[in-house]
Amino acid sequence: MEEDLKKQQALYDDGWQKELQVGKEERGNLQANLEFLTRTNVLKPGDKILEIGCGIGSVVFELSRQGYDITGIDISNAAITYGLKKYGDIRLDVQAAETLPYEDESFDGALSFDVFEHIAQIDRHVGEVRRVLRPGGSYLFQTPNKFSNATYETLRTKSLKWRRYHPSLHSPGQLRRRLAKHGFTTQFVKMNPMNEFAIKKLKKLGPIGWIIRHVNFRKMPLVLQTNLYVVAQKT
Repeated sequence: MEEDLKKQQALYDDGWQKELQVGKEERGNLQANLEFLTRTNVLKPGDKILEIGCGIGSVVFELSRQGYDITGIDISNAAITYGLKKYGDIRLDVQAAETLPYEDESFDGALSFDVFEHIAQIDRHVGEVRRVLRPGGSYLFQTPNKFSNATYETLRTKSLKWRRYHPSLHSPGQLRRRLAKHGFTTQFVKMNPMNEFAIKKLKKLGPIGWIIRHVNFRKMPLVLQTNLYVVAQKT
């Protein structure tokens, strides 16, 4: 593994170990992400799928139970080790998102949730995803909207340090152009992410968070979505 990726692995191992010690198993909105996959109806049972940045493997576990042929990878050894102990007989491997050790056109679909924004070498990542997808395959992912997330993180941390851990935040237009450059067509799916997970995060913003939690994001313009849910199809 390259030196920069080794440093990244050490950082995420440390983060996962601290969170798992206090009982925090999910970094993303698992309920909303699974609902997104159901709403899109792109994946079919029997499809061969790769989840990139799978954490402890909760999505892999759920889709495995539904009959999907799915493998999960994550750069954190701590997360993968924990997930294998928790879920048992599922396929999880330690692997970075920028280098996928699979043959060309190996998968019908790829997934990632709350991962895209963390990848500094984002063009390398998107190119690798395209390489391992079969013709017509889809990359389904969720990533924070740059317009809303930059504001949220600045208010939450009262600083700009979010730039270090979110180096690849994108606006809807930037995402569409980035994906097109790598041979993907892009469709956005509006989701309403307001559930227990999201409400808990918004409490940190006080009155502003209370206002946001009452917004129906499915009726809001794409540029005002908190998260961008994307179906990118390989052309």
